[in-house]
Amino acid sequence: MESRERKFDVILLDVDGTLLDFGMSEKQGMKVVLEQYGFEPSEERLQLYHEINEGFWSAFERGEVTKEDLVWQRFEAFFGRLGRRVDGREAEKLYRSQLDGSAFLIDGALDLCAYLRDRYDLYVVTNGTSSTQYKRLSASGLDGFMKDIFVSEDAGSQKPRKEYFDYCFSRIPNANPRRMLLIGDSPASDIRGGMAAGTYTCWYNPGGQMLPEGIKADYEVRSLEELKKFL
Repeated sequence: MESRERKFDVILLDVDGTLLDFGMSEKQGMKVVLEQYGFEPSEERLQLYHEINEGFWSAFERGEVTKEDLVWQRFEAFFGRLGRRVDGREAEKLYRSQLDGSAFLIDGALDLCAYLRDRYDLYVVTNGTSSTQYKRLSASGLDGFMKDIFVSEDAGSQKPRKEYFDYCFSRIPNANPRRMLLIGDSPASDIRGGMAAGTYTCWYNPGGQMLPEGIKADYEVRSLEELKKFL
């Protein structure tokens, strides 16, 4: 343990885009789905799926669709745009089976978690489907570094909502948000969520983007390795 005084006791870690490359998992999963239904995978088709998927998740956040319906309706909408009628539930089942087995680590993720585990209590804070996130974290080896894993589906709420973090804090011994640092790549869910929950925040920003107006991070890094400079 380093002699310098610690500012944090707990590190809250986002998964997708921070520790695991969800974009790669999504791309591989959609490749299999497209081929199953007789379509050649292409960047244009992947982009179309991404846009439709984002639209459904936004509708879910507004309370316009349930998560149970979202996961299959997005495929019927997507293939409908390609001129094909499909059973959305069958497409979702195939996609989910691919996603469950995919775990593409972002450079430095395992090394960072090994480094942090000796210094802090680590917890996963992630939106998503519980069974998929548990399987991916297990396949990647990341779960072994964590004290616990908090998935939005289990919480009944999601980042950035305060209710999600209330759920997390109720399961962290002696939880004190002002002794926590949330590390994530999404300004909308991670940084805004940390602001609402009262934790410190660190924006993992490998692309050098600008934060949206009204969102402020306490720290910002371009690589996971940079975190070791102050943790």
